[in-house]
Amino acid sequence: MEQTMDAAHLMINPLAGIFSNTADGVLGVDQDHTITLWNSAAERLVGYMAAEVLGRPCSEVWAVRNRAGCGLCGEDCSPITSARKEEPVEGREVMIHTKTGRPLWIYVSTIVVPADAPNLFTMVHIFHDVTRQVETEVLLGRVQSLLGGESATQEISKMNPLQSDSPLKVLTPRELEVLRFIARGESSKGIAKQLFISTTTARNHTQKILAKLGLHTKLEAVAVAFRYKHF
Repeated sequence: MEQTMDAAHLMINPLAGIFSNTADGVLGVDQDHTITLWNSAAERLVGYMAAEVLGRPCSEVWAVRNRAGCGLCGEDCSPITSARKEEPVEGREVMIHTKTGRPLWIYVSTIVVPADAPNLFTMVHIFHDVTRQVETEVLLGRVQSLLGGESATQEISKMNPLQSDSPLKVLTPRELEVLRFIARGESSKGIAKQLFISTTTARNHTQKILAKLGLHTKLEAVAVAFRYKHF
């Protein structure tokens, strides 16, 4: 029965065939906020089967919120508004809930596929799980608040140049700068804004820092930064 449903879905919606086997989850909605596309990766990540969500309003399934806890779904949905104005839809990091009620942070990239008739389109949201990353960044933010703010850490870092035996000497000046921001609890987006670089470049710097120091997580990098007073 499930295979029959999948075959029928592919015939009705050609986009389903394009995105059916992608590693990332895919949610498609039309201009009226109705779900028209839901691939197998979305089923795996969120827990709902396609038959459970197709034809339903997007807000009933996602109920998207940002880090401040503000709801982002409904008539004021900014991606739909941008698509109607034929403006680009920016990628964003949001929280949804799985079918079992578990909070799930996802990063969503969006493309708009025009239909044959004017003002009709399918908005395709491609998403992946970033829960661990977000939870780490929130924890780092708490560390920052415990330190008493950025100004205090800047003064400390000025008074503590790298020690001769510091493993941080393998890092480039830019990587040291990025590590200092990581220790202050900045996200990749925040680092990018501070250093006038792209978020992707900020993430690449972070990965290089972890690789050079033989670490696996940002929290480990923070521990090293604090040990050698590089914050």
